[in-house]
Amino acid sequence: MPYTAFYARQSYLDKNEDLIKKFNNAINKGLDYVKTHNEKEIAKIILPQFPDTSLNDIEAIVKRYKDADSWLNNTTISEESYRNLENIMIDNDLLDDYVPFKDLVINLND
Repeated sequence: MPYTAFYARQSYLDKNEDLIKKFNNAINKGLDYVKTHNEKEIAKIILPQFPDTSLNDIEAIVKRYKDADSWLNNTTISEESYRNLENIMIDNDLLDDYVPFKDLVINLND
């Protein structure tokens, strides 16, 4: 399920196509790293971002995310996955109504 998204105005996307593609490629590279490395390797890399957290705790958190298959394989968000997220948000009173997928999502991997 997508739980992280990046937002930009269409005008920004139009003016910065190369930058957006590079950003998307970098995120995909990070997702690939997560899929191909173990918890300890990932924890060591991200440890500096969490100075108040131990390596063991970060490793346990990464393992929990990996076990739950929480990371997508790439930045593409499927309509089914998007709808699932909307259902959760509506069920928890965080969203009043559905927003059409095509109105919000641009998949750069297509």
